[in-house]
Amino acid sequence: MRAMLEYRHCPGCGADDFEVLFNSSIEEGELEEGVDTVYMLPGGKYGRHVRCRSCQLIYVNPIEKAVQINNHYSEMKNGDVAIIRRSRLRAARAQVELIKKYNGNTRLLDMGCGEGFFLFDASRVGYITKGVELSLNAARYARTEFGLDVERGPFEEMRFSGDYFDVVTLWQVLEHLPQPLAALKEVYRVLRPGGLVVVSTPDIGGIPSKILRRKWWNIRRVHINQFTTGSLMNILGNAGFRGLSSVNYRESISLLMLFIPLLKQARLYQPLKALLHPGAVLGDVMNKMTLEYPSRLDNCVVVGFK
Repeated sequence: MRAMLEYRHCPGCGADDFEVLFNSSIEEGELEEGVDTVYMLPGGKYGRHVRCRSCQLIYVNPIEKAVQINNHYSEMKNGDVAIIRRSRLRAARAQVELIKKYNGNTRLLDMGCGEGFFLFDASRVGYITKGVELSLNAARYARTEFGLDVERGPFEEMRFSGDYFDVVTLWQVLEHLPQPLAALKEVYRVLRPGGLVVVSTPDIGGIPSKILRRKWWNIRRVHINQFTTGSLMNILGNAGFRGLSSVNYRESISLLMLFIPLLKQARLYQPLKALLHPGAVLGDVMNKMTLEYPSRLDNCVVVGFK
């Protein structure tokens, strides 16, 4: 198991001084298993969480080797796409409205664009969009379903032109990256002077996390960095961004998206799966029943400028 792990200094500030918050629940042999889609997972498996004494960032240490993490995401399937599509498109409209308040210029890069829901809505209002995505299945969906320009592979290997993009977005991406500060420095390089960066992550300082603790749905294997608004601003500042502020938009989730993780935890999902798929009558009704809530309820969202 040790051969599959690597130790890292704080990915936010580079310090090597931390306190252990809780130990890993991953057993030997489980690291060889791939990761399922990042959606609809109730959690259950997580690495050792530590807190940097210098910048207060909470992160997993040690982690799976970066090449192994990238391979897992490359092979990840998007079996839940029919379930999440309606809610993600609805949230995407609110995300685009947020960006337009700060930057109406055209060239937009979405790092970790997934199936392309946000990029699709951004392209509809006039942005010239580019996406980067590791998952082969998600990138293919974005291209074939929406006709989007999506490159597949690690962002740090793309080497886009410097000072080029007007906007770079990272929606629920930074928590997955072995070296988030290095990624943000690359984002800084490709942004034009005055360009906008928008970053969202789960908020380990939020109310749901404080109530549920280790049972919070965002404590799970695929999340190796856990941010608060303060630590997210710190790492963005360390990457060179200025004018940082915490913002909010309308998130969206369907009743179906809420119920499926609960059923999976109770091991009742498989017997009911045929009834709950969006193609079934019950599943379609539950998927159309959508709840909106402020993103700050469970997420940090920060904007900044180069």
